[in-house]
Amino acid sequence: MKLLHALALSIAALVALWVYLSIGRPELRFNPWIGFVAWAAFFAAGGGPGGALKSIAGGIAAILLTAATMAAVAALGGGLPWLIGLVAVLAFVLVAMADIPVLAYTPAAFLGAASFFGAGGKADETILLVSITWLAGVSFGFASELIGKRVATPAV
Repeated sequence: MKLLHALALSIAALVALWVYLSIGRPELRFNPWIGFVAWAAFFAAGGGPGGALKSIAGGIAAILLTAATMAAVAALGGGLPWLIGLVAVLAFVLVAMADIPVLAYTPAAFLGAASFFGAGGKADETILLVSITWLAGVSFGFASELIGKRVATPAV
């Protein structure tokens, strides 16, 4: 089987499992779309252990920084001017942190931040739930790549 088709097959099977876990088992509190975003970040970062590291480091750092930003906005009264200013500072930091090699995959940072905002942006248990879902999504990406490569037959 060609690698592309093997990847398509492994991704399809794991998507079915992800939908079951994230929608069919609501008590697990996975956010379905955040898992898919993290899964995509893994592949966009190049896949493999390097893509997993880049997408996890950038995404989790951004989730934590975004939570800190939203906590600061709330502490300052929650007004729109504070939100605008502090989110602009957050954007600067998400780009500038690319000076640190493990955090150099800026798209994962923005996707992690967007995931946190999209989950409600509250500095409460949302931080943990979004982070766990992000890790699960990257793990599903890693697993789908690994399985796909094992199922593929070498070209002759």
